[in-house]
Amino acid sequence: MGKQFRLTMPVVPEHSVQAQLCRILTMELAPPGKLSRDGVVWYAIDHANYAGEIPGVRIARGIVAGILDMFLLWNGHAYFVELKTEDGRLSPEQQSVAAAVLGGGGRVGVVATAEQLLAVLDSWGIPRRRRVRVAA
Repeated sequence: MGKQFRLTMPVVPEHSVQAQLCRILTMELAPPGKLSRDGVVWYAIDHANYAGEIPGVRIARGIVAGILDMFLLWNGHAYFVELKTEDGRLSPEQQSVAAAVLGGGGRVGVVATAEQLLAVLDSWGIPRRRRVRVAA
């Protein structure tokens, strides 16, 4: 008898989830890089795809390993969101950056789903339009 066939859940790559979360932030706040009516600005940070040709070029440009995925600014306070898949973990570099942000007075949230993103925004008190309803 051959090997038994098993169905497994597909792994959803972070990029497609990040695109979904960016659409949600656009609907809830404003387009990236634009000021919302409540004074919130946000944008995604993507340094993962630029390694450069010369060793050390990223560090020389101030790009550090572990930079978090999204930045929000509201009421003079910095908020960062790191996107992870359901089974993902923060790397040691991401833990270091998160600790530095917290030490500097910023806030850090780690999310894997749209529900978690909206819950983090609400826990921080960031005003949003409440247009997005996530189906259970």
